Amino acid sequence: MTDRAMMYQKYLYSGFSFPDSFINYVSQSELEDIEPWWLFCSSSNYVDFWCEKVRELYPERKLIPFANWRYSDDIVCFDGEDTSGNPKVYYVHAFASSGWEDRGYTDDFTEWLKIASLESARNKEERAEDDV
Repeated sequence: MTDRAMMYQKYLYSGFSFPDSFINYVSQSELEDIEPWWLFCSSSNYVDFWCEKVRELYPERKLIPFANWRYSDDIVCFDGEDTSGNPKVYYVHAFASSGWEDRGYTDDFTEWLKIASLESARNKEERAEDDV
């Protein structure tokens, strides 16, 4: 496991393993700019904060948060109960009351990354148009 993925070690549920696509992605020396999405593994402080906060807010769910939409409470989390090695990615509106936090899911990290990249390109295009 890479250094960025190792930050999560104490928060992983029994039987859970990150998908290879996530490990390969965070193993790059420089991560792709997918702003406004932002990965928590840029700092262990963010990994610690979000993993602990999600467990506090939603103790009945086994979620492993890994990114958020900047300037919002929207985060994405791996399904920590999944032992297949290719877990779903849940969209979660953090700080919403338990039962109201769920905002859907994608089948896996690869699908989420494609969507995040498209959202990033669209967001950057809109910002560039605003600057004109």
